[in-house]
Amino acid sequence: MPSDLLLFHAYRLADDPRERELMRPFPPLGLQYLVAWLRRAGRTVDWWDATFAASLADFHGRVAVLDPRVVGLYGHTLTRHHALPMLERCRRSGRRTIAGGPDPVQYAELYLAGGAEVIVVGEGERTLEALLAHLERNAWTWDWDALRHIEGVLFRTPAGEVVRTPERALIYPLEQVPWPAREHGDLDQYLKIWREHHGETALSISTSRGCPFGCTWCSKQVYGDSYRRRSVEDVVEEMLYLRTTFAPDQLWFVDDLFTIQRKWVMAFAAEVVRRGAQIPFYLVGRPETLDREMLEALKGAGCFRIYCSAESGSQAVLDAMNKRTTVEEILEAGRLLRAAGIELGVFVMLGYPPEELAEVHATTRMLRTLDPEIALLSVAHPMRGTAFYDAVADHVVHPPGWEARNGSRLAFRMRYPMAFYEAAQRQIHTEVGIRRKLARREIDRELLGLVLKWPAWRLAVEGLGHWPGRWPAQSAARPTSTLPTFRRERRR
Repeated sequence: MPSDLLLFHAYRLADDPRERELMRPFPPLGLQYLVAWLRRAGRTVDWWDATFAASLADFHGRVAVLDPRVVGLYGHTLTRHHALPMLERCRRSGRRTIAGGPDPVQYAELYLAGGAEVIVVGEGERTLEALLAHLERNAWTWDWDALRHIEGVLFRTPAGEVVRTPERALIYPLEQVPWPAREHGDLDQYLKIWREHHGETALSISTSRGCPFGCTWCSKQVYGDSYRRRSVEDVVEEMLYLRTTFAPDQLWFVDDLFTIQRKWVMAFAAEVVRRGAQIPFYLVGRPETLDREMLEALKGAGCFRIYCSAESGSQAVLDAMNKRTTVEEILEAGRLLRAAGIELGVFVMLGYPPEELAEVHATTRMLRTLDPEIALLSVAHPMRGTAFYDAVADHVVHPPGWEARNGSRLAFRMRYPMAFYEAAQRQIHTEVGIRRKLARREIDRELLGLVLKWPAWRLAVEGLGHWPGRWPAQSAARPTSTLPTFRRERRR
């Protein structure tokens, strides 16, 4: 008997060289949430995880076995050029096709032309449930007039009219959403990869949805400016379930804003201790929200690392990003974390206008002061639907060979040649690696290699930094990381 729905994405670890350096993959929680919601509603739903697939062609074998009436794609900028042909083939075979996620909304014309019949706009659970009910009522075909009354969808009628219906109200409270549909068969490969490369395992967990802040480069196509948080009791109960069922060595809280509600954080830490639910975990915190008492509470609950979205050591760049934080607040967060005995990770973005060589040097100085255990670096790239894209839209370019290296991620004419930003990443990567090795007293061949490389990267940055202009991006702009700090970390 055909299943109702097969969900899929087109991200493969084998196609992502930078992630293969890290080897810290996590299952796609978004798809797992959808599966859990729809199964609770009585739907037969499966999902195909491409992360470890030998080939994306394996997807069509899965389709043949499950014979779903509907296929649903989670669309992402990096995978669009792979995913659309997969969706189009399903549509040609007579299956109904739906796309969701931020990229299909930003590039609706491409998705509607490339295989998607209907695009889900915003939060997916209730809208997808409504679409499946609609199809079932209509013998698994679309009633285009009736679709106009389903909130949160975008589609093109047979007459060529593009219709976007009113937004659907967001789910509140979030306890209505069941926990992600995690199953051993889906997680075994993830746990195996972690164990082989790091000597431990990890799973991800979410406590909230949305973000009320307005960073100019951040896409908010799914949740908008909303911010909703699960109850402390529900989160801790899920932690206990994960520990009992899968026994991970650590948890990664995927929330961008874990620390912004101080009262919630303090209650969470107290409940973890009260229930004996301590599992080593790490999270992202806004620098200006951290204080000594909160960090002591999180440390007692099992927190061993906090990532701060530093982005730049230049206040001018932070202000241009509308980060609503200061360099001094970032530095103070580093001091507080060090005093609390919690590791510091930082996110840094290079190339965001008006950054010039002086701002890159300011970022390097900030990192020297922070001395983070991990620095994750990236080069700025615009996404449709963001203020950053609007600001640089006239400078978006399509260099030859770019898509093969970067998927459908956009490039724009930057202040310096891309080789400058690559060299800056490598310089920072090398310097942080040296400092970490010395802090651990790891005097070895790897340290010697880093010491020998650092002057070359520094000279490259200085030399290329004297050629300002408007340069098209020329090579990959994905994150790099301080790889020496990832070597077999143990958090027992």
